[in-house]
Amino acid sequence: MRSILPITVRSRLAVTVGALVLGATLLVGPLALTVAEHDMRAVLGDQQFALLSSAAAFIDDRLEARVREMDVLAGAVPPAALHDARRLQAWLSEREPGALDGFVNVVAFARNGDLVASGSSMPSAQPLTGAGRQYFEETVRRRHGLVSEPFESRLSGAQVVLVTAPVFDAAGDLAYVLAGRIDLQHSNFLRQIDALKPGRSGYLFLMSADGVVIDHPNRDRLLERLDAAAAGSVGDQPGAQRALRGFEGWLYGSDSQGAAIFTYKRLRSTGWILGARYPSDEAFAPMARMRGRVLAVAGALALLAGGFAWWLVRRRLRPLDALRRKVAAMRRGGVGSAALQSDPQLRRRDEIGELARAFHDLVHEREQASNRVRAIADNVPAAIAYVDREERIVFTNAAFEGMLGMAGGACGRTVREALGEAGYARLEPLVRAVLRGERGRVEDVRSDDKRRHQLIEYLPDVGADEHGNPAVAGFYVLAMDISERKEAELAQAASEQRLRLIADNLPVLICYIDRNHRLGFANATFRDWLGLDGATLEGMHLLEALGKPGYDGARARLQGAFGGDGVRFEMALQAAGRHRILEWTFVPDRGGAGTAVGAGKGAVTGVYALAHDMTRMKEAERRLVQMARVDDLTGIANRRLFGETLARALERARRSGSVLGLAYLDIDHFKRINDTWGHGVGDEVLREFARRLSASVRAVDTVARLAGDEFVIVLEDVGGVAQATCTAAQVVEAMRAPFATSAGSLAVSASVGITLADAGAGPLPGQEQLLGQADAALYEAKRAGRDRFVVLGDAAASAGYRPEG
Repeated sequence: MRSILPITVRSRLAVTVGALVLGATLLVGPLALTVAEHDMRAVLGDQQFALLSSAAAFIDDRLEARVREMDVLAGAVPPAALHDARRLQAWLSEREPGALDGFVNVVAFARNGDLVASGSSMPSAQPLTGAGRQYFEETVRRRHGLVSEPFESRLSGAQVVLVTAPVFDAAGDLAYVLAGRIDLQHSNFLRQIDALKPGRSGYLFLMSADGVVIDHPNRDRLLERLDAAAAGSVGDQPGAQRALRGFEGWLYGSDSQGAAIFTYKRLRSTGWILGARYPSDEAFAPMARMRGRVLAVAGALALLAGGFAWWLVRRRLRPLDALRRKVAAMRRGGVGSAALQSDPQLRRRDEIGELARAFHDLVHEREQASNRVRAIADNVPAAIAYVDREERIVFTNAAFEGMLGMAGGACGRTVREALGEAGYARLEPLVRAVLRGERGRVEDVRSDDKRRHQLIEYLPDVGADEHGNPAVAGFYVLAMDISERKEAELAQAASEQRLRLIADNLPVLICYIDRNHRLGFANATFRDWLGLDGATLEGMHLLEALGKPGYDGARARLQGAFGGDGVRFEMALQAAGRHRILEWTFVPDRGGAGTAVGAGKGAVTGVYALAHDMTRMKEAERRLVQMARVDDLTGIANRRLFGETLARALERARRSGSVLGLAYLDIDHFKRINDTWGHGVGDEVLREFARRLSASVRAVDTVARLAGDEFVIVLEDVGGVAQATCTAAQVVEAMRAPFATSAGSLAVSASVGITLADAGAGPLPGQEQLLGQADAALYEAKRAGRDRFVVLGDAAASAGYRPEG
């Protein structure tokens, strides 16, 4: 079925312009009315607010007049009734009804709030009081009259407002509070300003400052509270809540009765809010009648303007239609850009002429670009072709035709015809996938030469179908000869395999760490020493591989290596149930294969880490150090360790001002034991002597063997002569017990010489001097008969101690 819509640009543009003119004309009239209505709304709103302000001023005057009337009445109370409620009752009852205009009744409250008099009649049931009521308490406090908030009377149940006035006696004390009642349901409180109501169906209403309705045309709404009002009440009127918060003025809105202009004005005397509602239908009735006439006139003018615009556009766009026919002829005939050179449209000076020239230049540039693309495609080192959706070859370059051996004859054939059944069968899955929109790549061996490898890529040409959905229109084929690269890859793989074999069999831990501290490579030794799974090793974080203690020890050194410095250090590592001491070497990888894009030349991209197991060497070193400082026969400190210990002890005593003791010992008649029982038995005696000596001193004391049977004890912070004497006595006593040897039980004794040096009494002696003093004390012990001790030195002398055994 042929479309009834115009198909040419000229026709569519003419229809569009005509429709726009028609629509604009139809729019101007209602828009102008809308603007006028908006302005009229502002005028009416201002007018209503002015009228409402006049009404509010009138009500203020009436309320102030009521207050003055009550003040006059309070001043007229007879002096005899000021302290006599019965006379006050009689006086109020005698007053003529209607003497106070607008008041239904006047009552009097005593100073304590009790109702004591009423102009009509006193209640006979429960007595009433004004105490606690706002109107009474405020009158008493302020000492002048006021207008109360609306409330329901306890006397009559009516909805009322009270006007109060205080009554004072001759001394100026408050005697009574008079209150005049205005009945809201039966009074004409607002009827005198009905002439100011807006329109015929509009109305005025009055509410208190806290939202209680005081007067309303609907008497059922009196004393209705605005915040609890249901739909259709005063509470749903636009602006009512704003008016309670202080708003004065007019606004346009809708309530349950429809759209209207709402106006609010606050009374200056009581704070009450006077409101007005002016229905929109009544306010804008003249404007509605005018709208119909304007629309009719605007419609007629729009039809005339639209028709004229359609005719004018079609006439002005005839050259564009001629250019369209010329271009269509070029497309059908396959002619080039030269066909446009003689076209008169190229000589026009308007936009159509510019379009014709631009189209000519575009076609000419496209022809040149096509020639350039062909030249490039024929000279790139790759075979290129384009295949449409029916698997028919549309374009090929010279390399592709040379690969197929079909110079100038590949285009127009299907892929199956060009490759043959065998070649097509190998590549058919890829062809099906690329026609589904999937990109594919495959390495293939040329059928004419098994040593020639090709890398073939299939790229889908994704466009859109007639419905705008993605669709594959065809695909591109790119084939490159990768035989040389393949041979290089195989050679590199073989080289990497050899290097891996060497690295895996070296007794050295080898790994590569990237900038994120993750492993990029690790040899078999790394996996074996750390007990890790090789399948999950690559990409593992160094923290997970080494554990937290190992990672914390290596992290600071890694920062130095990533800074470009070679790093070497030792680190203990507990892994796979074994303690190892490893010597690590970090070698920065400067500008390697992993260099990030934008990194400078020589940037450190990773770190090579090598670790040697130094555990056995360190253990041997430790044993050598121990042998150099420990007596190999007795297992206690030797002379070297004794010298170091005594030097540190002297320094500590000098800093703390304490007493330092040094004991010099030997075994009595030890030469006789060697000569009688041999050196083997002598060695047994020496070992047992050292054991007993170590057990007799404090944990802080150091026992050492100087040579032969000569022993020393460094007594730090000995405390004085008494403690040194006690230690020496324990040593002598410990040696008197028989020694069990291979030659039997032997009696052994020891002589001990002790010297004391008090740092608080003066400078301490040197090591040699202190050792000489202890040797002198030992000599005194031997001279006194052996098997005893002698204490000498400055500390002993200052304490009054004498050598003894």
